[in-house]
Amino acid sequence: MLPLPWEATSGEPQRTQRPHRKSRLGCKVCKARKIKCDESRPVCGPCIKRFPNPEEECEFEVLSPPLARTPSSAVSPASMNDSIASIQSQSASRALELRLFHHYSTSTCHTMPLAEEAAGREMWAVEVPNVAFDHPYVYSAVLAVAALHLLTDTPNDVSLQTATYQYIDESLSGYRNELANINNDNALAVFTASLLLGMNARLRYRCLGSNAPLYTLPLEFLHLQMGIREIFYHTNQVIAGSCAKKWVDIRFDLRGEPISRPVETSAPYVNSHGLEFPSDKLLLYWDSSAQLSIPAERKSIYDVTLAYLAGLKDGIGFHEEIRWIQRRLTWMIHGISREFVGYLEEGDPLAVAILARFYALLKYVDETWWIAGSAEFEVLGMASLVGDEWKWAMEWPLDVLKVAVRVGLENMAL
Repeated sequence: MLPLPWEATSGEPQRTQRPHRKSRLGCKVCKARKIKCDESRPVCGPCIKRFPNPEEECEFEVLSPPLARTPSSAVSPASMNDSIASIQSQSASRALELRLFHHYSTSTCHTMPLAEEAAGREMWAVEVPNVAFDHPYVYSAVLAVAALHLLTDTPNDVSLQTATYQYIDESLSGYRNELANINNDNALAVFTASLLLGMNARLRYRCLGSNAPLYTLPLEFLHLQMGIREIFYHTNQVIAGSCAKKWVDIRFDLRGEPISRPVETSAPYVNSHGLEFPSDKLLLYWDSSAQLSIPAERKSIYDVTLAYLAGLKDGIGFHEEIRWIQRRLTWMIHGISREFVGYLEEGDPLAVAILARFYALLKYVDETWWIAGSAEFEVLGMASLVGDEWKWAMEWPLDVLKVAVRVGLENMAL
C-alpha cells in the first residue's frame, strides 16, 4: 500500500514537487505544436530552426494588460528601477547600433579597400549590407568596422572601444559555427565575414585604450588572411557573379610580382628619384647565412619572403603607383607563407625581424584610415619582443618609422 502524502516513510525530509507554471507568452506556432517555446522575440528559436522564413511564420499573441495586483504581489520600487535601467540600457545599445550602421553606410563603405573600383563600391555599399541583414555575424562585423573607423577621430571613446570588442566577439562566434559547414546558402556570408574580421584583426590596436595589454604578434590577422584565401578557393564557384568575387579578382591582380632587383645589398639604396632607405644589417647577416646552421627548407622560406620584401622596397623607391604597393603590402598572403607564420608562432626572432620590415614599409602608404598607425603599433611591439641579442635586427624597421615619407600621393586613388 502506497504511503499517504503526510505519512513519513523514512528519516529523510519529505520532498514536495514544485508547482509548474505554464507560460502564456509562447508563440502561436509552438502552442499549436505543443512544444516549449523559448519566447524570444520577434522570432523564437524553434521557429528559426523549423522555417526557411521564420519571421513570416512566428507570431505572438497580444496579451491584455494584467489585472491590478494585490499589495502582496505589487512590484517594489527597487525592481521597478532595475527594469527602467534595463530598458534605458537597451535603448542606448540600439542607439549606438543605429549610429554605427548609419556611419558604415554613409561613410565607412566608401573608404574600404578597392572602393575606388566599381566592383568594390558595389560590394561594400550594397552587397555587404544585404548579406549582413540575413546573417547576424556579418552584421556584427560591419558594426565593429564602423566603430573602428569612428575611433580614428575619437581614439579614447570607451563606449566605441567596448562596442568593438562586443561586436567582434559576436561575429567570431557565429563565423566559427558557419565555417564548419560552408554551403551554398552561407558561402558568400562566410567569405564576407572573413574579410571584415580580417580588417578588425588588422586594426586591433584601435580599441585597446590606455590600459593596453602586453603586445602579441598579429597571428590572428595572418591566420585570417590565410583563411580568406582558402575560403575563396572553396567558395569560388558558389559566389561567382557576386561583387565579392569581382572584388577578389581585382585584389589578386597585383600587376605581376613586385619589381625585382637582381642583388640585394646592405648599402643605402638610392634610386633615380632619390628615395633612400636606411642601411640594413639584417641583409649583411643574411649574406653570411650560408655559414649559419639554418636548415635548407627554412632558409628557402626566408629567401622567398625577403625577395618579396625587396620587390616592395623597389616599388616604393621607383614611385610605383601607391595603390599597387598598398595592395601587395596589405594582402600579405602573397609574400608570407603558412610556413613562415609557423616560424612566427615558434617565436623565431629572425622571422619577427623580417615581419617587422613588412609593417615598417606600411609607413610609406598609411594615408588611409585602415592602415594609419599600423606601422608604429606593430614595429614598436615587435621590437619589445626580441631579446637583446637581436635588437640590432630591429634597427632598420625602427629607422624607417623615423625617415619614411609618403610617396606618389599625386597618383593615389583611394
